[in-house]
Amino acid sequence: MSRLPLLELDEIPEEYHYLFTDDYLGDRHIFRAWAHNPEILEATLEYLNTLYEGIGQRRKELVILTVARARGARYEWHQHVDIARDKGVTVEEMRAIGGDDLSPFDDAEFVLLQYARAVESGTVTDPIHDALERHYSSAEIVAIGLLVDFYVGLCNYIASVDLPFEGGEFVGWHPDPDTVAELFDDA
Repeated sequence: MSRLPLLELDEIPEEYHYLFTDDYLGDRHIFRAWAHNPEILEATLEYLNTLYEGIGQRRKELVILTVARARGARYEWHQHVDIARDKGVTVEEMRAIGGDDLSPFDDAEFVLLQYARAVESGTVTDPIHDALERHYSSAEIVAIGLLVDFYVGLCNYIASVDLPFEGGEFVGWHPDPDTVAELFDDA
């Protein structure tokens, strides 16, 4: 049970109902918790959408999964297994991230995920940054770093409110295609 009640739509000011449509957010627990302060929810979503546009949907999901795994953040991992499939991340790639194996990724994604781990742990070195610069523009590097930083904080926040995840049992750090389909294809 969440330490912060998950609001129902009729408990949220009507001017913010558009945020909870299937075309926008849907019914995820994190947004129902944030709805206690709908102005911050709306502003945070604008900020995140700007970051997402800065690096692309697939890379965004790879970064989020990497941060979730590094932080042991089950809610964020579980949610993004489902989301990442729609953005081109395969179950095999998720399993690799879940097992701390980045070898299946091409050079640009490999260094992206190494950089995400380094930002998450506060251990970015000149060689890691230099490798990232070979594949990404300065603008993308800013977006990547801020995205990692946001999700580190989000993982901590989710733990602080003890947010339960949707979609049945935890998909696991090494999800298999059958479990993923069972949990998310009918959702």
